[in-house]
Amino acid sequence: MIFFFILGTIVGSFLNVVALRMERNEDFVHGRSACPRCGSLIRWYDNIPLFSFLWLRGRCRGCHNPISWRYPAVELVTGIGYAVLAACFFNPIEASAWIETLWLLGLFSFFLVIALYDSQTMEIPIALLQASAVWTLVFILWLDWTVATDMLWSMDGRTISGLIGALVAWGIFASLSFFSQETWMGWGDAWLAAIIGLAVGIEGLLFALTLSFGFGAAFSMFLLWRKQAGMETRVPFGPFLAIGTFAYFVLSGLGFLQYGLLWV
Repeated sequence: MIFFFILGTIVGSFLNVVALRMERNEDFVHGRSACPRCGSLIRWYDNIPLFSFLWLRGRCRGCHNPISWRYPAVELVTGIGYAVLAACFFNPIEASAWIETLWLLGLFSFFLVIALYDSQTMEIPIALLQASAVWTLVFILWLDWTVATDMLWSMDGRTISGLIGALVAWGIFASLSFFSQETWMGWGDAWLAAIIGLAVGIEGLLFALTLSFGFGAAFSMFLLWRKQAGMETRVPFGPFLAIGTFAYFVLSGLGFLQYGLLWV
């Protein structure tokens, strides 16, 4: 799991840059990272995930201004997320486990960028939604194919279950968005919910969404308790959809759902 943790911190460093540049409408493909205050380019040895932040004591080498805690936090979260998913799903001697682990690591990465972007802008980029949907559809088709070719069109397969789950999830969230005129939910949330339905299938949709709403409600109550928000304050829901989805996958991977410790 150490390998997956290190891999996750490296990927997390890249995802952080992607999210930040998307938030600023910058090109995230070309150009080296630079300090946002002094503009000095970041040297490669100052860009080692987690280690460089600690070595520099959280300050830029050039201007000595504080480096945002967002950078190491995202790297750490991604590293932990990769390690946990690998611990739950990866088995080096099973081909399907390789496929499922790769899919979940990729989906986790997409959802992390979506959560970061939504938390800052209250919007979800359509490009990330499209990429997540294609990524998920390709892999559930692949997983069904590795089991048996007839699973692709069987109700017992992930593909049909996922498509039904996507339709149901989109219908629920689209209705909330339409009738509330996007005060309860945005259209981006509806499309993200559809991707979640595609990923977890109709069987896991209720529990995944229940977790998402539970995390969102707990966070909102915390903000109200700290008097950092009021009853009319809008809170982005995308991050909680992402958290609830991967909480579902982790619980499933640990066997809690399989052995009936949790009702789905």
